[in-house]
Amino acid sequence: MRDVVVGAPPALDAPPLAGLGRLGPALRWLAAVQGAWPPYVPSVVRRVVLDDTGDTGSAFAQGAALADELADSGVQLVVVSSTADPVAGVVLSAALLDLEPVHAVGTSAGPDWAALTVGVRDGLRAARAHDRDPVGLLAASASPGLGRVTGLLAQSAARRRPVLLDGSPLVCGAALAAEHLAPGAAAWWLAGQEPPNPAARRALSSLRLTPLLDLDLALPLGGDLALSVLEQAVRFVADDPPG
Repeated sequence: MRDVVVGAPPALDAPPLAGLGRLGPALRWLAAVQGAWPPYVPSVVRRVVLDDTGDTGSAFAQGAALADELADSGVQLVVVSSTADPVAGVVLSAALLDLEPVHAVGTSAGPDWAALTVGVRDGLRAARAHDRDPVGLLAASASPGLGRVTGLLAQSAARRRPVLLDGSPLVCGAALAAEHLAPGAAAWWLAGQEPPNPAARRALSSLRLTPLLDLDLALPLGGDLALSVLEQAVRFVADDPPG
């Protein structure tokens, strides 16, 4: 797994954005990663939904290669979600943040609560051997989806391509691993949706990513919905510039 070097987005002076709530920081983020104020609506957006098919050993490299492909094709914003099993993402977040299974899963008795709790408990037994090492945790996860999302996020940041994250536990766990492997990468990401899962919420908090939306949404729609809201906000400040 190669080292990933990430440069920070440029610092920009932006006018006060009173009255916009969470949209204000989101607009500042978009302007910073675009390198200009006011921000503009990205004309080339790619939605990427990654699953658990394929080989774990080459998954990180596949994700990084996809990030290069997207950057080379002129994509201005990537929206990332995943349909992969969330257990691996919860386990990775719990291992890196030193969470016990009950704190990683929570006590809300949803339809998949028992299976998720058992999966996280069993996964953490193996993960503890890697002592918060993201490379070892990715290898031990047996989740190609987790490895691919991690590679995509790390390399997208290295290529200075902004990414909008959905709120799935796997994407949030991958973001935490990618920041460990490519320090500074989180500056290129915007969290679209507050995750219902406690470990995913803790992962975003540790990355200092404040989600744009909080809809208690477990479906992989958070990124798309956040993109729509962000685009509306960009058009609003273009029509009625603040300050």
